[in-house]
Amino acid sequence: MNDELCFESASTLARRVARKDLSPVELVDTYIARIESCDAHYGAYLTLAFEQARAQAVEAEATIMAGKPLGLLHGVPVAVKDLLDTAGIKTTCGSSILASNVPDASATAVLKLEREGAILLGKLHMREFAGAGYHPSLRAPHNPHDPRRSTGGSSTGSAVAVAAGLCGAALGSDTVTSIRNPAHWNGCVGLKPTYGRVSRHGVYPLAHSLDHIGPMTRTVEDAALLLRVLSGHDPKDPTSLRGPLPEGWPSLAPPKRLRVGFDEAWSTIDVAPAVVHAVQEALSALETAGAEIVPVTVPLLAEAAGPFGLMLLGELGVAHRQFYPKRAEDYGPGMRGMLETTANITVDHMVQGHQFRMAFADAIRSVFTQVDLLVTPVGPVNAAPLDQENALTSGGNGLHTFRFAYPWNIVGAPALALPWGLDDEHMPNSVQLVGPVLSDALVLAAAHSIERPMLRPPALTEAFRKTS
Repeated sequence: MNDELCFESASTLARRVARKDLSPVELVDTYIARIESCDAHYGAYLTLAFEQARAQAVEAEATIMAGKPLGLLHGVPVAVKDLLDTAGIKTTCGSSILASNVPDASATAVLKLEREGAILLGKLHMREFAGAGYHPSLRAPHNPHDPRRSTGGSSTGSAVAVAAGLCGAALGSDTVTSIRNPAHWNGCVGLKPTYGRVSRHGVYPLAHSLDHIGPMTRTVEDAALLLRVLSGHDPKDPTSLRGPLPEGWPSLAPPKRLRVGFDEAWSTIDVAPAVVHAVQEALSALETAGAEIVPVTVPLLAEAAGPFGLMLLGELGVAHRQFYPKRAEDYGPGMRGMLETTANITVDHMVQGHQFRMAFADAIRSVFTQVDLLVTPVGPVNAAPLDQENALTSGGNGLHTFRFAYPWNIVGAPALALPWGLDDEHMPNSVQLVGPVLSDALVLAAAHSIERPMLRPPALTEAFRKTS
Protein backbone atom coordinates (compact mmCIF):
# COMPACT_ATOMS: atom_id res chain seq x y z
CA MET A 1 0.00 0.00 0.00
CA ASN A 2 1.40 3.40 -1.05
CA ASP A 3 0.49 5.56 1.94
CA GLU A 4 2.42 8.50 0.50
CA LEU A 5 -0.17 8.80 -2.25
CA CYS A 6 -2.93 9.16 0.34
CA PHE A 7 -1.27 12.27 1.79
CA GLU A 8 -0.90 14.17 -1.48
CA SER A 9 -3.14 17.19 -1.91
CA ALA A 10 -6.36 16.88 -3.90
CA SER A 11 -5.04 19.50 -6.34
CA THR A 12 -1.88 17.48 -6.93
CA LEU A 13 -3.87 14.29 -7.40
CA ALA A 14 -6.16 15.97 -9.93
CA ARG A 15 -3.18 17.26 -11.91
CA ARG A 16 -1.48 13.85 -11.89
CA VAL A 17 -4.64 12.12 -13.05
CA ALA A 18 -5.12 14.68 -15.83
CA ARG A 19 -1.50 14.12 -17.00
CA LYS A 20 -2.07 10.34 -16.97
CA ASP A 21 0.66 9.98 -14.35
CA LEU A 22 -1.86 8.34 -12.06
CA SER A 23 -4.75 6.00 -12.70
CA PRO A 24 -8.07 6.73 -10.95
CA VAL A 25 -8.43 2.98 -10.40
CA GLU A 26 -5.02 2.80 -8.73
CA LEU A 27 -5.82 5.87 -6.64
CA VAL A 28 -9.18 4.61 -5.40
CA ASP A 29 -7.75 1.18 -4.62
CA THR A 30 -4.94 2.82 -2.63
CA TYR A 31 -7.38 4.81 -0.52
CA ILE A 32 -9.61 1.77 0.01
CA ALA A 33 -6.62 -0.24 1.18
CA ARG A 34 -5.67 2.48 3.67
CA ILE A 35 -9.23 2.76 4.98
CA GLU A 36 -9.43 -1.02 5.40
CA SER A 37 -6.09 -0.99 7.20
CA CYS A 38 -6.60 2.02 9.48
CA ASP A 39 -10.18 3.14 9.91
CA ALA A 40 -11.07 0.46 12.43
CA HIS A 41 -8.88 2.59 14.72
CA TYR A 42 -9.72 6.10 13.50
CA GLY A 43 -13.47 5.60 13.08
CA ALA A 44 -13.84 8.34 10.46
CA TYR A 45 -16.42 6.56 8.27
CA LEU A 46 -20.01 5.63 9.08
CA THR A 47 -20.88 4.17 5.67
CA LEU A 48 -18.51 2.89 2.99
CA ALA A 49 -19.29 3.06 -0.74
CA PHE A 50 -16.38 1.06 -2.14
CA GLU A 51 -18.31 -0.84 -4.80
CA GLN A 52 -19.67 2.40 -6.26
CA ALA A 53 -16.28 4.11 -5.93
CA ARG A 54 -14.52 1.36 -7.87
CA ALA A 55 -17.14 1.57 -10.62
CA GLN A 56 -16.74 5.35 -10.79
CA ALA A 57 -12.95 4.93 -10.98
CA VAL A 58 -13.24 2.58 -13.95
CA GLU A 59 -15.54 5.06 -15.67
CA ALA A 60 -13.15 7.95 -14.87
CA GLU A 61 -10.25 6.04 -16.38
CA ALA A 62 -12.25 5.27 -19.53
CA THR A 63 -13.03 8.98 -19.89
CA ILE A 64 -9.33 9.80 -19.75
CA MET A 65 -8.36 7.13 -22.27
CA ALA A 66 -11.07 8.35 -24.64
CA GLY A 67 -9.60 11.85 -24.57
CA LYS A 68 -12.81 13.41 -23.28
CA PRO A 69 -12.85 16.65 -21.24
CA LEU A 70 -12.04 16.17 -17.55
CA GLY A 71 -13.59 17.82 -14.52
CA LEU A 72 -11.60 19.83 -11.98
CA LEU A 73 -11.57 16.88 -9.54
CA HIS A 74 -11.45 14.07 -12.06
CA GLY A 75 -10.55 10.81 -10.31
CA VAL A 76 -10.00 12.38 -6.87
CA PRO A 77 -11.47 10.30 -4.00
CA VAL A 78 -13.54 12.36 -1.56
CA ALA A 79 -15.97 11.75 1.31
CA VAL A 80 -18.75 13.82 2.85
CA LYS A 81 -20.27 14.39 6.28
CA ASP A 82 -23.24 12.12 6.86
CA LEU A 83 -25.84 14.89 6.84
CA LEU A 84 -25.49 15.47 3.10
CA ASP A 85 -27.90 13.31 1.11
CA THR A 86 -26.33 10.73 -1.19
CA ALA A 87 -28.48 8.86 -3.71
CA GLY A 88 -28.52 5.15 -2.95
CA ILE A 89 -26.16 5.52 0.04
CA LYS A 90 -27.33 5.77 3.65
CA THR A 91 -27.55 9.24 5.17
CA THR A 92 -28.00 8.83 8.92
CA CYS A 93 -26.85 12.14 10.46
CA GLY A 94 -25.06 10.00 13.04
CA SER A 95 -28.43 9.03 14.52
CA SER A 96 -30.53 5.93 15.09
CA ILE A 97 -33.64 7.79 13.91
CA LEU A 98 -32.30 7.88 10.33
CA ALA A 99 -30.34 4.62 10.54
CA SER A 100 -32.21 3.17 7.54
CA ASN A 101 -32.53 6.37 5.51
CA VAL A 102 -31.38 5.92 1.89
CA PRO A 103 -32.12 9.08 -0.15
CA ASP A 104 -33.30 8.92 -3.74
CA ALA A 105 -31.31 12.03 -4.71
CA SER A 106 -28.03 13.60 -3.67
CA ALA A 107 -27.45 17.00 -2.11
CA THR A 108 -26.49 19.69 -4.61
CA ALA A 109 -22.99 19.94 -3.11
CA VAL A 110 -22.43 16.20 -3.64
CA LEU A 111 -23.73 16.39 -7.21
CA LYS A 112 -21.34 19.24 -7.98
CA LEU A 113 -18.36 17.24 -6.72
CA GLU A 114 -19.35 14.25 -8.83
CA ARG A 115 -19.99 16.38 -11.93
CA GLU A 116 -16.37 17.51 -11.71
CA GLY A 117 -15.19 13.91 -11.56
CA ALA A 118 -14.74 13.39 -7.82
CA ILE A 119 -15.24 9.81 -6.59
CA LEU A 120 -17.22 9.28 -3.39
CA LEU A 121 -15.62 6.81 -0.97
CA GLY A 122 -18.34 7.03 1.67
CA LYS A 123 -20.06 8.99 4.45
CA LEU A 124 -18.18 10.42 7.41
CA HIS A 125 -18.83 10.29 11.15
CA MET A 126 -20.43 13.22 12.96
CA ARG A 127 -22.03 14.17 16.22
CA GLU A 128 -25.70 13.26 16.25
CA PHE A 129 -27.60 15.62 13.92
CA ALA A 130 -24.54 17.94 14.18
CA GLY A 131 -25.54 18.76 17.76
CA ALA A 132 -24.31 17.72 21.19
CA GLY A 133 -22.53 14.41 21.53
CA TYR A 134 -22.42 11.15 19.57
CA HIS A 135 -25.29 8.74 19.61
CA PRO A 136 -24.46 6.11 22.26
CA SER A 137 -24.74 3.33 19.67
CA LEU A 138 -21.75 4.77 17.80
CA ARG A 139 -18.08 4.94 18.76
CA ALA A 140 -16.52 8.38 18.61
CA PRO A 141 -13.68 8.92 16.10
CA HIS A 142 -10.09 9.04 17.34
CA ASN A 143 -7.87 12.09 17.00
CA PRO A 144 -5.07 10.97 14.62
CA HIS A 145 -2.44 12.90 16.60
CA ASP A 146 -3.41 11.38 19.97
CA PRO A 147 -6.46 9.15 20.56
CA ARG A 148 -6.63 10.42 24.14
CA ARG A 149 -7.59 13.86 22.80
CA SER A 150 -10.93 15.05 21.44
CA THR A 151 -11.60 15.36 17.73
CA GLY A 152 -13.87 18.37 18.33
CA GLY A 153 -17.30 18.69 16.79
CA SER A 154 -19.32 18.10 14.81
CA SER A 155 -17.60 17.41 11.46
CA THR A 156 -15.21 15.07 13.21
CA GLY A 157 -15.14 12.27 10.66
CA SER A 158 -14.36 14.78 7.92
CA ALA A 159 -11.40 16.25 9.80
CA VAL A 160 -10.04 12.87 10.87
CA ALA A 161 -10.37 11.44 7.35
CA VAL A 162 -8.44 14.34 5.80
CA ALA A 163 -5.76 14.49 8.50
CA ALA A 164 -5.25 10.70 8.55
CA GLY A 165 -5.08 10.27 4.76
CA LEU A 166 -8.41 8.47 4.39
CA CYS A 167 -9.74 10.67 1.55
CA GLY A 168 -8.41 13.35 -0.76
CA ALA A 169 -10.79 16.02 0.59
CA ALA A 170 -14.05 16.15 2.52
CA LEU A 171 -17.14 18.25 3.10
CA GLY A 172 -18.33 19.37 6.52
CA SER A 173 -20.97 21.67 7.92
CA ASP A 174 -20.53 24.62 10.28
CA THR A 175 -23.26 26.18 12.44
CA VAL A 176 -21.23 27.13 15.52
CA THR A 177 -17.70 26.04 14.57
CA SER A 178 -18.21 22.53 13.25
CA ILE A 179 -15.83 22.81 10.29
CA ARG A 180 -13.21 25.00 11.96
CA ASN A 181 -12.97 23.41 15.42
CA PRO A 182 -12.35 19.83 14.16
CA ALA A 183 -10.00 21.21 11.48
CA HIS A 184 -8.09 22.93 14.30
CA TRP A 185 -8.02 19.98 16.70
CA ASN A 186 -7.13 17.35 14.06
CA GLY A 187 -4.80 19.46 11.93
CA CYS A 188 -6.28 20.30 8.51
CA VAL A 189 -7.64 23.30 6.60
CA GLY A 190 -11.31 24.08 7.25
CA LEU A 191 -13.25 26.77 5.35
CA LYS A 192 -16.63 28.14 6.33
CA PRO A 193 -17.60 30.11 3.23
CA THR A 194 -19.87 33.14 3.03
CA TYR A 195 -23.45 32.17 3.90
CA GLY A 196 -25.19 31.05 0.73
CA ARG A 197 -21.98 30.53 -1.22
CA VAL A 198 -22.59 26.76 -1.19
CA SER A 199 -26.08 25.30 -1.60
CA ARG A 200 -27.58 23.55 1.42
CA HIS A 201 -30.20 21.70 -0.60
CA GLY A 202 -30.24 18.08 0.52
CA VAL A 203 -28.52 18.85 3.84
CA TYR A 204 -30.25 18.09 7.15
CA PRO A 205 -30.33 21.41 9.03
CA LEU A 206 -29.14 22.15 12.53
CA ALA A 207 -30.16 25.83 12.38
CA HIS A 208 -31.24 26.98 8.95
CA SER A 209 -29.99 30.58 9.05
CA LEU A 210 -26.65 29.65 10.66
CA ASP A 211 -25.67 26.52 8.69
CA HIS A 212 -22.81 26.58 6.18
CA ILE A 213 -21.37 23.79 4.00
CA GLY A 214 -17.66 23.94 3.24
CA PRO A 215 -14.48 22.04 2.37
CA MET A 216 -12.01 20.37 4.73
CA THR A 217 -8.70 19.79 2.98
CA ARG A 218 -4.93 19.36 3.25
CA THR A 219 -4.04 22.68 1.64
CA VAL A 220 -5.52 26.11 1.03
CA GLU A 221 -5.23 25.44 -2.71
CA ASP A 222 -7.47 22.41 -2.22
CA ALA A 223 -10.01 24.48 -0.28
CA ALA A 224 -10.06 27.04 -3.10
CA LEU A 225 -10.49 24.30 -5.70
CA LEU A 226 -13.41 22.73 -3.86
CA LEU A 227 -15.02 26.10 -3.25
CA ARG A 228 -14.82 26.82 -6.98
CA VAL A 229 -16.58 23.52 -7.68
CA LEU A 230 -19.23 24.01 -4.99
CA SER A 231 -20.13 27.66 -5.52
CA GLY A 232 -23.03 29.00 -7.53
CA HIS A 233 -26.74 29.63 -7.25
CA ASP A 234 -29.02 26.65 -6.77
CA PRO A 235 -32.73 27.22 -7.47
CA LYS A 236 -33.47 24.46 -4.95
CA ASP A 237 -31.89 26.59 -2.21
CA PRO A 238 -33.37 30.12 -2.26
CA THR A 239 -30.69 31.31 0.18
CA SER A 240 -27.88 30.45 -2.24
CA LEU A 241 -26.10 33.44 -3.75
CA ARG A 242 -26.93 34.63 -7.24
CA GLY A 243 -24.67 36.11 -9.87
CA PRO A 244 -21.81 34.76 -11.99
CA LEU A 245 -18.34 34.22 -10.59
CA PRO A 246 -15.22 35.47 -12.41
CA GLU A 247 -13.28 33.01 -14.55
CA GLY A 248 -10.74 31.17 -12.42
CA TRP A 249 -12.31 32.35 -9.15
CA PRO A 250 -11.11 32.17 -6.45
CA SER A 251 -7.62 33.36 -7.34
CA LEU A 252 -4.82 32.69 -4.87
CA ALA A 253 -2.67 35.57 -6.13
CA PRO A 254 -1.12 37.36 -3.12
CA PRO A 255 -3.05 40.48 -2.10
CA LYS A 256 -1.17 43.63 -3.14
CA ARG A 257 -2.32 45.67 -0.16
CA LEU A 258 -3.70 44.07 2.96
CA ARG A 259 -4.80 45.62 6.25
CA VAL A 260 -5.08 42.89 8.88
CA GLY A 261 -7.02 43.62 12.05
CA PHE A 262 -6.06 42.17 15.41
CA ASP A 263 -8.15 42.53 18.57
CA GLU A 264 -5.38 41.80 21.05
CA ALA A 265 -7.43 41.70 24.26
CA TRP A 266 -10.11 39.45 22.80
CA SER A 267 -7.56 37.14 21.17
CA THR A 268 -5.21 36.67 24.12
CA ILE A 269 -7.17 36.80 27.40
CA ASP A 270 -8.02 33.32 28.71
CA VAL A 271 -6.28 31.76 25.70
CA ALA A 272 -3.61 29.04 25.91
CA PRO A 273 -0.04 30.33 25.37
CA ALA A 274 0.51 27.96 22.42
CA VAL A 275 -2.55 29.40 20.67
CA VAL A 276 -1.50 32.99 21.35
CA HIS A 277 1.98 32.23 20.02
CA ALA A 278 0.58 30.72 16.84
CA VAL A 279 -1.60 33.78 16.18
CA GLN A 280 1.33 36.11 16.79
CA GLU A 281 3.49 34.11 14.39
CA ALA A 282 0.78 34.24 11.73
CA LEU A 283 0.51 38.02 12.13
CA SER A 284 4.29 38.32 11.77
CA ALA A 285 4.19 36.17 8.64
CA LEU A 286 1.49 38.38 7.12
CA GLU A 287 3.49 41.49 8.03
CA THR A 288 6.60 40.02 6.40
CA ALA A 289 4.48 39.35 3.30
CA GLY A 290 3.63 43.07 3.18
CA ALA A 291 0.44 43.36 5.26
CA GLU A 292 -0.21 46.20 7.68
CA ILE A 293 -1.30 45.00 11.12
CA VAL A 294 -4.01 47.28 12.52
CA PRO A 295 -5.19 47.19 16.16
CA VAL A 296 -8.99 46.92 16.30
CA THR A 297 -11.75 46.25 18.80
CA VAL A 298 -14.47 43.96 17.52
CA PRO A 299 -17.76 45.30 18.99
CA LEU A 300 -20.69 43.52 20.65
CA LEU A 301 -18.84 40.26 21.23
CA ALA A 302 -19.73 40.14 24.93
CA GLU A 303 -23.41 40.41 24.01
CA ALA A 304 -23.40 37.78 21.23
CA ALA A 305 -23.78 34.47 23.10
CA GLY A 306 -27.35 34.99 24.31
CA PRO A 307 -28.90 36.02 20.97
CA PHE A 308 -26.91 33.37 19.11
CA GLY A 309 -28.16 30.67 21.47
CA LEU A 310 -31.75 31.82 21.05
CA MET A 311 -31.53 31.63 17.26
CA LEU A 312 -29.77 28.27 17.32
CA LEU A 313 -32.24 26.60 19.66
CA GLY A 314 -35.31 28.12 18.01
CA GLU A 315 -34.27 26.88 14.58
CA LEU A 316 -33.18 23.52 15.99
CA GLY A 317 -36.66 22.96 17.38
CA VAL A 318 -38.19 23.63 13.96
CA ALA A 319 -35.73 21.27 12.23
CA HIS A 320 -36.74 18.35 14.51
CA ARG A 321 -40.51 18.77 14.75
CA GLN A 322 -41.03 15.63 12.70
CA PHE A 323 -39.13 13.53 15.28
CA TYR A 324 -39.23 15.37 18.59
CA PRO A 325 -40.84 14.84 21.08
CA LYS A 326 -42.60 11.74 19.72
CA ARG A 327 -39.26 9.93 19.26
CA ALA A 328 -37.41 11.57 22.13
CA GLU A 329 -36.06 8.26 23.46
CA ASP A 330 -34.37 7.51 20.14
CA TYR A 331 -32.02 10.48 20.55
CA GLY A 332 -28.77 10.27 22.46
CA PRO A 333 -28.67 12.14 25.79
CA GLY A 334 -26.70 15.10 24.44
CA MET A 335 -29.00 15.81 21.51
CA ARG A 336 -32.10 15.09 23.54
CA GLY A 337 -30.93 17.58 26.14
CA MET A 338 -30.54 20.26 23.47
CA LEU A 339 -34.01 19.55 22.11
CA GLU A 340 -35.57 19.74 25.58
CA THR A 341 -34.40 23.35 25.88
CA THR A 342 -36.07 24.35 22.61
CA ALA A 343 -39.46 24.24 24.33
CA ASN A 344 -38.49 27.41 26.21
CA ILE A 345 -37.82 29.46 23.07
CA THR A 346 -40.58 31.91 22.21
CA VAL A 347 -41.32 34.11 19.21
CA ASP A 348 -40.07 37.05 21.27
CA HIS A 349 -36.76 35.27 21.79
CA MET A 350 -36.35 34.71 18.06
CA VAL A 351 -37.13 38.36 17.32
CA GLN A 352 -34.54 39.44 19.90
CA GLY A 353 -31.98 37.15 18.29
CA HIS A 354 -32.55 38.46 14.80
CA GLN A 355 -32.58 42.09 15.99
CA PHE A 356 -29.15 41.48 17.50
CA ARG A 357 -28.03 39.89 14.24
CA MET A 358 -28.86 43.08 12.31
CA ALA A 359 -27.03 45.29 14.82
CA PHE A 360 -24.03 42.98 14.94
CA ALA A 361 -23.82 42.73 11.15
CA ASP A 362 -23.78 46.54 10.92
CA ALA A 363 -21.05 46.75 13.56
CA ILE A 364 -18.92 44.16 11.75
CA ARG A 365 -19.34 46.00 8.44
CA SER A 366 -17.91 49.05 10.22
CA VAL A 367 -14.88 47.06 11.40
CA PHE A 368 -14.24 45.95 7.84
CA THR A 369 -14.07 49.57 6.66
CA GLN A 370 -10.90 49.81 8.77
CA VAL A 371 -9.32 46.48 7.80
CA ASP A 372 -9.59 43.87 5.05
CA LEU A 373 -9.27 40.78 7.26
CA LEU A 374 -9.11 39.75 10.90
CA VAL A 375 -6.75 37.19 12.43
CA THR A 376 -7.95 35.41 15.58
CA PRO A 377 -7.61 32.05 17.30
CA VAL A 378 -9.94 29.32 16.06
CA GLY A 379 -10.48 28.40 19.71
CA PRO A 380 -8.76 29.21 23.00
CA VAL A 381 -7.12 25.77 23.40
CA ASN A 382 -5.77 22.98 21.24
CA ALA A 383 -7.40 19.53 21.28
CA ALA A 384 -8.80 18.84 24.73
CA PRO A 385 -8.09 15.64 26.67
CA LEU A 386 -11.15 13.40 26.47
CA ASP A 387 -11.76 13.58 30.22
CA GLN A 388 -11.97 17.39 30.00
CA GLU A 389 -13.98 17.70 26.79
CA ASN A 390 -17.48 17.79 28.27
CA ALA A 391 -16.61 20.46 30.81
CA LEU A 392 -15.03 22.55 28.06
CA THR A 393 -17.65 22.26 25.32
CA SER A 394 -21.02 21.66 27.02
CA GLY A 395 -23.79 24.15 27.70
CA GLY A 396 -22.77 27.75 28.28
CA ASN A 397 -19.13 26.70 28.45
CA GLY A 398 -19.40 25.55 24.83
CA LEU A 399 -20.25 28.99 23.50
CA HIS A 400 -17.43 30.49 25.56
CA THR A 401 -15.00 27.92 24.16
CA PHE A 402 -16.24 28.65 20.63
CA ARG A 403 -16.34 32.44 21.09
CA PHE A 404 -13.88 33.09 18.26
CA ALA A 405 -15.96 31.10 15.76
CA TYR A 406 -19.73 31.46 16.11
CA PRO A 407 -19.89 35.28 15.66
CA TRP A 408 -19.04 34.77 11.97
CA ASN A 409 -22.00 32.40 11.60
CA ILE A 410 -24.29 35.14 12.90
CA VAL A 411 -23.25 37.46 10.06
CA GLY A 412 -22.45 34.78 7.45
CA ALA A 413 -18.85 35.93 6.93
CA PRO A 414 -16.14 33.62 5.53
CA ALA A 415 -13.68 32.19 8.06
CA LEU A 416 -10.82 29.72 7.58
CA ALA A 417 -8.94 27.53 10.05
CA LEU A 418 -5.30 27.35 8.95
CA PRO A 419 -2.96 24.71 10.43
CA TRP A 420 0.02 26.26 12.19
CA GLY A 421 2.38 23.50 13.22
CA LEU A 422 2.30 21.54 16.49
CA ASP A 423 2.46 22.67 20.10
CA ASP A 424 4.83 21.32 22.75
CA GLU A 425 2.52 18.34 23.28
CA HIS A 426 2.59 17.51 19.54
CA MET A 427 -1.02 18.59 19.00
CA PRO A 428 -2.08 20.78 16.06
CA ASN A 429 -2.05 24.56 16.34
CA SER A 430 -4.35 26.61 14.12
CA VAL A 431 -5.16 30.24 13.38
CA GLN A 432 -8.33 31.77 11.94
CA LEU A 433 -8.58 34.28 9.09
CA VAL A 434 -11.92 36.09 8.80
CA GLY A 435 -13.15 38.45 6.09
CA PRO A 436 -16.25 40.47 5.31
CA VAL A 437 -19.19 38.83 3.57
CA LEU A 438 -18.28 37.76 -0.01
CA SER A 439 -14.51 38.03 0.60
CA ASP A 440 -13.89 34.26 0.38
CA ALA A 441 -11.23 34.70 -2.29
CA LEU A 442 -9.31 37.24 -0.22
CA VAL A 443 -9.39 35.00 2.87
CA LEU A 444 -8.05 32.09 0.81
CA ALA A 445 -5.35 34.17 -0.88
CA ALA A 446 -4.11 35.60 2.43
CA ALA A 447 -4.06 32.16 4.04
CA HIS A 448 -2.21 30.72 1.02
CA SER A 449 0.44 33.45 1.28
CA ILE A 450 1.52 32.32 4.76
CA GLU A 451 0.56 28.64 4.62
CA ARG A 452 2.80 26.05 6.24
CA PRO A 453 2.82 22.39 5.16
CA MET A 454 0.20 20.34 6.98
CA LEU A 455 1.96 18.04 9.42
CA ARG A 456 1.09 14.36 9.19
CA PRO A 457 -0.08 12.55 12.30
CA PRO A 458 2.02 9.76 13.82
CA ALA A 459 2.10 6.47 11.99
CA LEU A 460 -0.55 4.06 13.20
CA THR A 461 1.79 1.65 14.96
CA GLU A 462 0.63 -1.01 17.38
CA ALA A 463 1.94 1.11 20.26
CA PHE A 464 -0.13 4.07 19.04
CA ARG A 465 -3.27 1.90 18.78
CA LYS A 466 -2.79 0.79 22.40
CA THR A 467 -2.99 4.37 23.67
CA SER A 468 -6.68 4.40 22.65
